[in-house]
Amino acid sequence: MPLRRWTRGARLAYAMRNPLGGFAHVPAAPAVALRDLWSGNAAGGEQLVRNQTLFEDTQRPLIEGEWDNPQWPEAYRRWLQGFTWLQDLRELGAESARIKARTLVAQWMEQTPAERPISDPSITGARLAAWLGCYEFFAASADDSFRQQLMASLIMEARSIMALMPEEATGWRALTALKGLLAVAVSLPDYPEFLSRYLRLIDAAISQQILPDGGHITRCPEDLLQCVRELAEMLYILQVARVPLPTSVLDAANRSAPALRAMRHGDGGLALFNGSSEQNPQFIEHVLSRASRTRVVAAGLPESGFARLNNGRALLIADAASAAPAGYDSSAHAGMLSFEFSSGRQRLIVNCGSSIQRGWAEALRYPAAHSVLELADLTPMRFDANGGISQKPQVTRQTSVQDGVHCLSMTHDGYKPQGGGLYSRKIYLDKDGMVLQGIEKLEDVSIPVPLCIRFHLHPDVSIEQEEDGYLLHTPEETWFFWSDADIEIEESVYLGQGKCEATRQLVLIPTQSHQNDESAVSSPAMEPEEQAELAPASAMPEAQMPTVPEVGSGLLVAPSAPEASGLENTLLPPPPVPQAPSKPPICWSLSLKNA
Repeated sequence: MPLRRWTRGARLAYAMRNPLGGFAHVPAAPAVALRDLWSGNAAGGEQLVRNQTLFEDTQRPLIEGEWDNPQWPEAYRRWLQGFTWLQDLRELGAESARIKARTLVAQWMEQTPAERPISDPSITGARLAAWLGCYEFFAASADDSFRQQLMASLIMEARSIMALMPEEATGWRALTALKGLLAVAVSLPDYPEFLSRYLRLIDAAISQQILPDGGHITRCPEDLLQCVRELAEMLYILQVARVPLPTSVLDAANRSAPALRAMRHGDGGLALFNGSSEQNPQFIEHVLSRASRTRVVAAGLPESGFARLNNGRALLIADAASAAPAGYDSSAHAGMLSFEFSSGRQRLIVNCGSSIQRGWAEALRYPAAHSVLELADLTPMRFDANGGISQKPQVTRQTSVQDGVHCLSMTHDGYKPQGGGLYSRKIYLDKDGMVLQGIEKLEDVSIPVPLCIRFHLHPDVSIEQEEDGYLLHTPEETWFFWSDADIEIEESVYLGQGKCEATRQLVLIPTQSHQNDESAVSSPAMEPEEQAELAPASAMPEAQMPTVPEVGSGLLVAPSAPEASGLENTLLPPPPVPQAPSKPPICWSLSLKNA
């Protein structure tokens, strides 16, 4: 390790030789006029002019010459050093914004090469791309001395990327580093080594993270968005410079854009799995339009491990795989078999989301923050000291369609080594998207352990209790939720949009009959007219599945394939109901009442 650190330091020191000292020719301006593709936030630009920063709804003072601070969150440090906030100043557009942008870039360049925090090539790549993308805004009208210093900094910092790659950046951040290298390569054609190094590294960077179905290796929809964004920017840079498009970049964009579309709900935002947040729907659409001209949605995501059921206005997206491979699992959540459900533009059943705050980030990784079964005091997935996964369950999934009715069967064995058994979840979506039904089951249970099944609700959903279930009201529709288990209403949180919002959750607790009767599952007693009201015409017909009773009266079909999922509850106290070793299935249904 000492030798490796010394070698790394030597490479960086050599890379950061100032070309203005006679080591190389420094052009007066970029050979190609690039422009940043993305819109900024004028409010954020106004804050910068006033020596304040606005990041993730948090305001901090902007101190001259301070580019690093151990008290800063990692995400804020990356944002500040990456200079993507130049978009905000450009969006503001005032002369004061132009001067502020130039001043801040000059303050960065005033640091000696040895003082600059350049150890992360992905931050450096973001910074170089931002400088060149906003060059016309802040640098084109500057004096010769400033522009010469800027061009020299581009050369030095591009060399630092070459010195550190590919070892020092992985995942989508490797693409950010290479994007910055590419931007400098086409802007300074007198330095052909930049382009040759980019072409030598890009194929491996893509193949290591873009899966055959177009998904991302981390299984995080937000990481996939960042990947598609970087690919879109590379395509733009190559096209502007009239450089032949590498086949790997074009193919990756054409595969990953449909996969990204498949991970969007009807409101345009992303599904919340494995550390993802919703993100801005307009920004996502802009990224997709730049990455691919076709508007194809991936039909399936087998390698990514997500299942997608879509009929009518209804959309269900489920996490149907285990954690990402080692090295890419630092954001993995123990949400196996969890799902999100939306109708039109309205989300109903959700996962809780993610956070950049350490305490929240850790708590939200556990099953209690997902719409899935949870076993008290047991964990289906173990996190190591570095945030990776040391114990990964086996997950199976199977999908089928019969006469328009979608069926998704999933299992995982995460609880089995601890005696919790194999968890199976079977979900049906009818052909009109008006009835969603599920069967939850534990098999091979060897110890008594309390269980519950959580359905977190979006903050826009309000709840009204009825005799046999609950009405879920959205601004446009009303849905009815029923289960043969006891239904409790508990508080929950939603962090899908970067802030913590209060919401509620439906929690299914096994009834006494579930604990004592292992041969049958009873449903609430209902009058014939009530049963008729709860059984819309779109329910699955018995001709398709002979064992299917009417909606609201019990099981959709006799449970067969077992599945597994679960984990310890860190957000809420353990469910209080003790369970017998053998557990009958728990059934539930969600049906549209009116629109």
